[in-house]
Amino acid sequence: MKKKRLHRTDAEALMKLRCEEAQLAGSPSTDSYVKLADAYRLLGMGKEADRLLQMAEAIENGQRPQPPPPAKAVDGLLSGKATPTMVIEVIQILSRTKLSGDFIIDAKTETFHLFFDDGFIVSASSDHHPAGVDSFRMALKVSQGTYHFVQKPLLKDVPHLIHERVDVLLLHAMQDQDERMVKGNHP
Repeated sequence: MKKKRLHRTDAEALMKLRCEEAQLAGSPSTDSYVKLADAYRLLGMGKEADRLLQMAEAIENGQRPQPPPPAKAVDGLLSGKATPTMVIEVIQILSRTKLSGDFIIDAKTETFHLFFDDGFIVSASSDHHPAGVDSFRMALKVSQGTYHFVQKPLLKDVPHLIHERVDVLLLHAMQDQDERMVKGNHP
């Protein structure tokens, strides 16, 4: 029997988990980190859950767990190395958790901004491509660079240039990629 996995789609739940984690730092325990890891996993944040399980294991082995670097918390909720797979994963997390803010992808020659409002991508911009869907699709192709998300209320001056749901945007981008691959393999 397949286990059904439930996802909380509430940004408040994510913020509550961040607060709980900060409180745990004062008096950490194995059980509290394991419970918190399970809660992160329910939100679809596997890497965060794995990090907390490593902290629980450190306590179990009599070591003091290393807290995450403060820059990560100040910079935003999510950050890391940009690859097409990772960018798509983060977009899905932001959509599920209904966050608002600026998802910034810094490639070698270009910076992309994907603007989220309550989990929906409402606009995208870049240094060299037209704003809207074109910039969004090009952001998905970044294979080297970094990304980070800055949570903030959507700015009123951000034009709403994208009106499709996130899953539809991702599906169309993957279809375009498949078509290009087919054309490239068959002259």
